[in-house]
Amino acid sequence: MIKKWKLLESKTVFESKFLTVFKEKLEKSDGELVSDFYSVRRSDAAFIVAVTEEGQIPLVYQYKNGVKDLIWQIPAGFIDRGERPEQAARRELAEETGFVADKFELFGCFSSHSSLSDNKDYFFFARSAKKQREQNLDQHEEIEVKLFDFEELTTNVRKRRSFFIDTQSQLALLLAAELLKS
Repeated sequence: MIKKWKLLESKTVFESKFLTVFKEKLEKSDGELVSDFYSVRRSDAAFIVAVTEEGQIPLVYQYKNGVKDLIWQIPAGFIDRGERPEQAARRELAEETGFVADKFELFGCFSSHSSLSDNKDYFFFARSAKKQREQNLDQHEEIEVKLFDFEELTTNVRKRRSFFIDTQSQLALLLAAELLKS
């Protein structure tokens, strides 16, 4: 019978503001030792599907170094230490887009890299979002914001005609569309 693996040793091999890499020694359920397993710890993140009264959704366009390209995605960001996920969602939506909303509804919490990392991604739905201020970007952020029709966007994702390469954005949009139906 398979059992949870036992952590025998963990050493930090790299640490930065955004992530920590560990080299770990594990014992599998059958007793075999795995001495060079690497895992990554990064902060949890909040992803926001914000929809205006007119059925528009603000998306952000920015350079993502991991894929070495500019991509469209829903607003998102790391949850700061001591911050609740909803607080981070409100902050990130306002900082990246200038939009605010009164009510944020948590509609999902997922592990996006379960074989590599222990972080969680929290998905929030913000109804009746309104543009109330200018962006307040972090030092190294360059973000353009554009409004898209929510229904058209989710239809395109369903039909695999989406311009997203970001799986969190695609999943969040599809789940939010189902939430709106109910």
